Amino acid sequence: MSEWLFSFFFCAICFSVCAGTGMPGSDYNPHPRFICTPIPADADPGCFPTAGGPGSGHHGGNSNGWWRMSEEAKATILHLRESLVQQKETILDQRETIRELTAKLNLCEGLSRTPAHLAHHAHHAYPTAPDTGHLGLELGHYGDGQMSRVLQSLKERLDNLQTRNTSTSYSSSLKDLLQRKISALEQQMQHHSASLTSATLVIISAGSRKNSRPTEAFQIGFPMRTNYMYGRVKRSLLHEIFSFTLCLWMKAGIGPGLGTPFSYSVPGQANELVLIEWGNNPMELLVDDRAVTLPLSVNDGKWHHVCVTWSTRDGLWEAYQDGVKRGSGENLSPWHPIKPGGVFILGQEQDTLGGRFDATQAFVGEISDVQMWSHVLTPHDIYSLASCGGHMTGDIIAWAESVVELHGGVTKYPFDPCH
Repeated sequence: MSEWLFSFFFCAICFSVCAGTGMPGSDYNPHPRFICTPIPADADPGCFPTAGGPGSGHHGGNSNGWWRMSEEAKATILHLRESLVQQKETILDQRETIRELTAKLNLCEGLSRTPAHLAHHAHHAYPTAPDTGHLGLELGHYGDGQMSRVLQSLKERLDNLQTRNTSTSYSSSLKDLLQRKISALEQQMQHHSASLTSATLVIISAGSRKNSRPTEAFQIGFPMRTNYMYGRVKRSLLHEIFSFTLCLWMKAGIGPGLGTPFSYSVPGQANELVLIEWGNNPMELLVDDRAVTLPLSVNDGKWHHVCVTWSTRDGLWEAYQDGVKRGSGENLSPWHPIKPGGVFILGQEQDTLGGRFDATQAFVGEISDVQMWSHVLTPHDIYSLASCGGHMTGDIIAWAESVVELHGGVTKYPFDPCH
């Protein structure tokens, strides 16, 4: 019975809508009415126009309905276009993030492969390598704990990336690739942990040798001006050098002028390299018997750290006193290499190879920690030497009792200018 009543009312509603009735007693209704009625599943959709009224006809109702559908379609298309633009921006952002993470993971992979051969390199290179301590710092920076923190950070960023967008197959595949790389790096870290620790210890040990004070700290003294008191360095140049740094601690004695604390002569050129302050003249640096005046002042009876640097390229030179640059210039014997096979003398100026000293040019005072390198040290390194912040050993002359041969009564005492 209930089904029969429902069918009766439904047909009545359908008939009235299809007929397009207006107001009772009226032949024309200027305002069309829109009737929203739920359509049963088994009903004929052609019987339900979207708009109509007396005189409007079936055609007018369909055109009004198509207009509404067109507006809704435009709104839907705009919404989809905005979603597409946002999705594209999200994918581009994820692509940049994944590229950055991949680069960092590749860096970690490279570092995790280096410890075994790095330790071997450090074992052979640290006695003469000037930047061994720096290598130790770099390796310490990328040590086992640091790499763990980097991997943890990458994991967190990867989780954030997964949270932001998990529906894109493009991002999902790359995130899986990154996850596999992270897992592989963790396994490599476990395998290389022991060798990484060993390499770090080797290089840090080499760096501590660079910065430690020498065990043979001593000074030599020249109490008077003579032509027979001097120190001879038991080493010479084995090949030409094209630059140098000469550093020493010195304390001037009583008398006019400092004299000659350092000289190097070669066959055919007695003044190949000389540091001299003669009479009332200022201190000078000679290279191949050509001289420049050094704006240094050390005649106050106190210990001073003096460094001079030179390069054959344009004859560039610099002079440092107590770690501070006091002067510089160029055209000091440019393009002239310092020749090998000569003699290093402390305390005297040579007129011939290793001899014929002049007492008026002899050094009076004390000398300690003479070091010479075949390259130009940086201002930072020179300041560190002068301020006792570190100690580096020269590759041409290294201050040691076994290296310096004393003649004519030159005194020698234990002494460390930094203590």
